[in-house]
Amino acid sequence: MQAAEHFHEGMAIAEYLSRMRENRDHFIRNIEQTPVSDADRFVLGGEPLRILIFTEDWCQDSVQFVPMVAKLEQEVPDIEVRVLFRDAHLDLVSRYRSKDGRQAIPTFVFFDGDMREIGVLVERPAVATEEIAAETRRFQKAHPELPGINRTVDRMPDETRRAVKAHTREWRVDKQERWTRYMFDEIARIVQAARQDRVA
Repeated sequence: MQAAEHFHEGMAIAEYLSRMRENRDHFIRNIEQTPVSDADRFVLGGEPLRILIFTEDWCQDSVQFVPMVAKLEQEVPDIEVRVLFRDAHLDLVSRYRSKDGRQAIPTFVFFDGDMREIGVLVERPAVATEEIAAETRRFQKAHPELPGINRTVDRMPDETRRAVKAHTREWRVDKQERWTRYMFDEIARIVQAARQDRVA
């Protein structure tokens, strides 16, 4: 089963918002704080672009990055967004994995006007991941007193992992504008590559 076949089963952003049980206010605030430039409208408009998002409302990356795409849909008439809950579509979303092999959310699947899949973005732009990793390393060095702090996050004791995640959650609050640029640049690369392939 192809993801394209499920696009129209997805929720519009308004419906997804109505079904959110966690992070709804934060999600709305991030939509409002997402800047869309005239250059974004020009590069990403002009031709239909459909974006299917697999997500869950508890996910911090989803709360940060899905609103960016929601704002794009508001600002660029050629863009249409639909959302599916990941946990209800594990068989479908499992084919889309991060570079290190994880199945992560949010997962964004991009289609052209003919519903041909033209690209996928899993979790977040790579440069944002690099920044998070660098900040986590800085936090680890600054807090040697935390048990197991030098382990990978998934192997840390629960208390230490909670401290790292709480710090990261607070640290990333003011990154919305810069990370929006990373996100839109990544989407633009996907769109432009598809257009060039079609012309070639």
